[in-house]
Amino acid sequence: MPSGCFIDTNLLLYLQDRTATEKAKRVAELLGALADHDLIVVNTQVLKEYTHNILRKFRDVSYDQLLAELEAMRPWCRAPLDFHTALRGLALHRRHRFSFYDACLVASALDYGCEMFLSEDLNHHQKIEGMRIINPFADDPRGHIQRN
Repeated sequence: MPSGCFIDTNLLLYLQDRTATEKAKRVAELLGALADHDLIVVNTQVLKEYTHNILRKFRDVSYDQLLAELEAMRPWCRAPLDFHTALRGLALHRRHRFSFYDACLVASALDYGCEMFLSEDLNHHQKIEGMRIINPFADDPRGHIQRN
């Protein structure tokens, strides 16, 4: 079983997007399966990006609802985000041509020891230092959980 599965911000945002019901359903099912195995990992950057986008794009989400969602995500916020992460992110940005912010998320996931990184914004099935990037809309990551 994997040691952790890093969840990119874009996937969490689908849970609020009423125009993307199939993607929202897929993400909800996936998070449920990962939560059953205590595999969900994010960092504070994900929480900040999530908050920024909710405040900007989903104005119908109340302050209290957003606060409750962030509190619910607190146990997932395990991956480091510090000076070392920024330096490693810079190296990954240069090597893989990711945006710097995506590279910092990847660096954080690697520092935590995640074996999977779920995102639709990065290269599906790319391996970085042993961690596999999976687009959950192109492949069902639950199969990877069972195999590992």
